[in-house]
Amino acid sequence: MVVGALIVKHVEKLSDEKTIQAIQENLYMQYLLGLEKFTEKPEFVSELFVLVRKRLDHDFLNMLTLMLAETDGSKPKKEHTDEDGNDHGGTMKIDATCCDAEVRYPTDSNLLEEGSRLIDRLLDKFCARHKVKKPQTHRTEARQAFIGLIKKKRKGKKLIDRTKLIQIRCLQADFQLFLDFLGKQSSTLLACFSRHDYKCLQAAFKMYEQQKMMFEQNVRRCADRIISIYQPHLRPIVRGKAKTTVEFEAKIGASIVSGYTYVGHVSWDAYNESSDLSMQLELYKKRFGMLPKEIQADKLYLGKENRKHIKSCHVNCYNRPLGRPPKEENDTHAEDKKRAIGERNEIEGTFGTTKRDYRANDIRAKLDQTADTWIGACVFAKNIMKFLRGLLCLIFEKSGLKTFQKRIMSIFDSMEVVLPTPQGCVKEIN
Repeated sequence: MVVGALIVKHVEKLSDEKTIQAIQENLYMQYLLGLEKFTEKPEFVSELFVLVRKRLDHDFLNMLTLMLAETDGSKPKKEHTDEDGNDHGGTMKIDATCCDAEVRYPTDSNLLEEGSRLIDRLLDKFCARHKVKKPQTHRTEARQAFIGLIKKKRKGKKLIDRTKLIQIRCLQADFQLFLDFLGKQSSTLLACFSRHDYKCLQAAFKMYEQQKMMFEQNVRRCADRIISIYQPHLRPIVRGKAKTTVEFEAKIGASIVSGYTYVGHVSWDAYNESSDLSMQLELYKKRFGMLPKEIQADKLYLGKENRKHIKSCHVNCYNRPLGRPPKEENDTHAEDKKRAIGERNEIEGTFGTTKRDYRANDIRAKLDQTADTWIGACVFAKNIMKFLRGLLCLIFEKSGLKTFQKRIMSIFDSMEVVLPTPQGCVKEIN
């Protein structure tokens, strides 16, 4: 039921609350969720989505996608066996992309202001709970310096540095005051702080150390830089785009087999996707019991070591060879290379469809494990629509309504990127 609700959420691009409301009003959505009869009462509260995202992950949703491939008969079949005894079959397309997270663009002053506000809020919470007099902090001074900066239309470097210096000193004094104040209290009184409070406080400490180090050394970068106290897993990733140079997102490595997309790797740190190739081959063998007959990837995946690994696995890969190009290229190899480049474009279109139509480029989950499930659910929703497309074509093929079948195909082609139809579902439309 909850997986069906996730599908509704990402297909309709709704919030958690709006998803519950839409299911409550729609008979067909309730049928999708497996309810026996229509009901106007909500089956669960919106907070359940968070618990589900914590328990599920993209591996579980990949397993559901594999079940779809087995159902419509598009699972790759064995084609040949190599000299090492390994079976081969099917084609795997691999690539990597980034999915943006919903977070405010971070600045040093904003982060220091968040840390000062967090300390003040935790002190208010502790003193209100146990009716203790709140100690005097430097919150007012830090706030005045921050307001003086953001109200300026033109912010010069001297003003920014002076504001950061005041904020760092105030935050340092407030941290020391906070620790001394709690050290004088009984340890049993600290139960008023939740796990989320401790996590944010730890991120604020790390952020303060990073900001102090960068200010003292007059540098603009550091390792594992914190860009949000409330989402400490986010990291800046340099993309070099014309729109924005740096983005704050998750980097994912995915593969497409017979039109279905599988998420293989999710990372919040920047990494070289060429390291994913051997992992994707292992995942392919684990899912389908054999190695692919052909692998299609861009030149970033095809370094010297990866080419050796592909050759040792007896997997075909039609790409431009390393080194100086030959004077006369084999016509067969040229045709295969041209075909592989055209077929590999499918994964580029799939990334665009998943981001644009299913909100993979607008991650609103605040935890790293829930964001992982968010990405997997977006990809799974796209796979569900691909499965339904093939199912509709199969129904109209059996009924013989060729004209209506062409009309349905044109509607789906205008909705999303044309993906390969499942084997045995649709014959060629003349």
